[in-house]
Amino acid sequence: MNLLSFKRQLALAVFSFCCIFSAFAREVISAELDRSNEGKPIVISALVEMAPQPNGKALFIFPGWPGIPRIELKDGAPAFLYLQEHVQFMRAALHAQGISTVTVDCPTDQWGNRGFNPTACDDNYRSSEQHAKDVSALIKKIKAVKEINHIVIMGHSYGAVSSHWLSARLGPQEIQGAIHSASQTVAGGGPYTQYASSMDRFKHTEAKVPYVYLHHRNDLCRFTPYSYASKHAPKGQLITVVGGNRWSDPCGKASYHSFSERTTQLADALAAYVNRGEVVEFVKGDGD
Repeated sequence: MNLLSFKRQLALAVFSFCCIFSAFAREVISAELDRSNEGKPIVISALVEMAPQPNGKALFIFPGWPGIPRIELKDGAPAFLYLQEHVQFMRAALHAQGISTVTVDCPTDQWGNRGFNPTACDDNYRSSEQHAKDVSALIKKIKAVKEINHIVIMGHSYGAVSSHWLSARLGPQEIQGAIHSASQTVAGGGPYTQYASSMDRFKHTEAKVPYVYLHHRNDLCRFTPYSYASKHAPKGQLITVVGGNRWSDPCGKASYHSFSERTTQLADALAAYVNRGEVVEFVKGDGD
């Protein structure tokens, strides 16, 4: 076994151990909404992972494609289809700095068909006042049962459609900032035309809370151009990631798009923003 293979296996073992250990700290919190479907109450849920010594601040994550993690309780235990993988790699570092992490789901009437090709929770919903109202109800529920008083939302890739619209529809009494990460700003086309279609009409001037863009300088995903982030980020509010791994699907997990091999440095940059409002201009490795 060469040194690189050993390091990869060691990192995987450490990550697996952390996931097993932290599973005991995972909790599903749901808010019942003011509507029903076929007599069943509609709920919006989140997977809450509190820092061991929480400082009252939390990063609320809206995952990328397909954006519907289906968070629920099954046999009394948290269950979900997937989480935002690179955020999970950063979770231990965020927790060490007092920041709790909360993965936000779509409400159950927006789950649609199960699978990687969603049939609901598209831009018709994400750009709506209803989405903001639903997330507001979830925030209220979480604050009522957890020691969280400072919330920064972060939408990654397609999830950034949510972070954009929520930054304009929620106020500082609910959230204190927004991070638009590797934002999808180009609609999918074909059967996916509705996904990111609302970004053409989003007005940054209507944002009610401070926001920052987070993007890899060489993002190769054709739906998430860096040029949009560099154009629309307010002065001094752009975090640019440099280097890392590009050898996967350009829009996939092990890619520039998902900040592969830069999560250690990125965790520190996110903590600086959430905890102190500081924007790190460049996130890079030792050789960059």
